Amino acid sequence: MVSLIISVASVFSVLLLGFCVWLTRASYWRTAAALMGGLCAAAVRFGLDMVAYRFDWWTFGDTPYAPIITYVPVVFWFGAGLGLVGWRMIRNWGAAGEIAFFIGFVALGVLRDVVLAIGIGPLTIDAQGLPLIIAGVGWLVMAVLVQVMMQLLVGPVDSDRLAPERFPQLDDGETAMWNNTVQSERDPFSFQG
Repeated sequence: MVSLIISVASVFSVLLLGFCVWLTRASYWRTAAALMGGLCAAAVRFGLDMVAYRFDWWTFGDTPYAPIITYVPVVFWFGAGLGLVGWRMIRNWGAAGEIAFFIGFVALGVLRDVVLAIGIGPLTIDAQGLPLIIAGVGWLVMAVLVQVMMQLLVGPVDSDRLAPERFPQLDDGETAMWNNTVQSERDPFSFQG
């Protein structure tokens, strides 16, 4: 049952990445850089799980790391998908977007760990104290790493052009022309003769 849930979460994480690419209007290169950042984030998570097993902060049963398939959502959703959302937040809102992104990323990561620990997942963690703080710092390092990787590979947050609009937009000139046409015709509901 646990392997089925992990497999569904892995497939769902790929779908979430596709939605994030569409939503953020990221270019192909920005998306590729986010995937590279996601791979680096998964490597950090893997290393952190090994260290946590060594110091008995959290475990995945009797192995020093989680089943390999559990790192797929870290690559696609936490790394690449949320990395693109963070890139767009930073691009649009500057420092406020950056702070909000890092807080949200850490909160989602720690929430994931707590849900895996209290649910039917294989994670055993002390839900208070030092292990939870270390997990939060680990998620923060992963968030920073994804953003740094994207900036190293593609450039600053505003260096690349956004993909075309996903929804049709009316041009300002077209709307002004339409408004002038409507106003020039006689309005039947007008009280002026």
